[in-house]
Amino acid sequence: MQKTVVILAGGKSQRFQSFDKCFVTLNNKPLIQHAIGKMTTVADEILVAARDEKQGEQIRNKIKLPNKVVLVFDSRKGFGPLAGFLSGLERASFHYSLVIGCDMPYINERVVDFLFEIAAMGYDAVVPRWENGMVEPLHAVYRREPMLAAIKDAMREGDAKVLTLLSRLEKVNFLPMNEIREIDPGLETFTNINTAEELKGMK
Repeated sequence: MQKTVVILAGGKSQRFQSFDKCFVTLNNKPLIQHAIGKMTTVADEILVAARDEKQGEQIRNKIKLPNKVVLVFDSRKGFGPLAGFLSGLERASFHYSLVIGCDMPYINERVVDFLFEIAAMGYDAVVPRWENGMVEPLHAVYRREPMLAAIKDAMREGDAKVLTLLSRLEKVNFLPMNEIREIDPGLETFTNINTAEELKGMK
């Protein structure tokens, strides 16, 4: 099974003084570089969804991108992460794509492979779900065609919420977290960095 990974890099974090979160450094490397490095062994192609050409140029200048990494740019404004979903999936070469945020430095390659394996059983999406019902739509695998259709329908209706997309898909596997714990007992794969305090605690 050939795999695409889409890394959403377009957001600015208000909790990092509107600084591009993808350039925040952990252990002397930008967060996005951690994510790319983890996914190079998993993916056949990696698409980094930047918000515009200016941010794309900054990414090129700050990070040595492997050959399999391609930059794509948001074509729709005002839709937040949904715009990155759209630009990434429109460019994706393969049927299934993992979509993640750029701030996940410990994403687990074995967990990602597991999500793809389940998706290949015929699901439109495989989305990890916590015991309290919360889900992880930015650590999930999607089938390209139905997801693109859902995104375009949502945009026509002015709906920018990623979570509501899931209700537009026919076959979604909400994967219980205990199945992921068998691979990643500490669930470090879901670690993301939202504040300077969280970042400091990881160094």
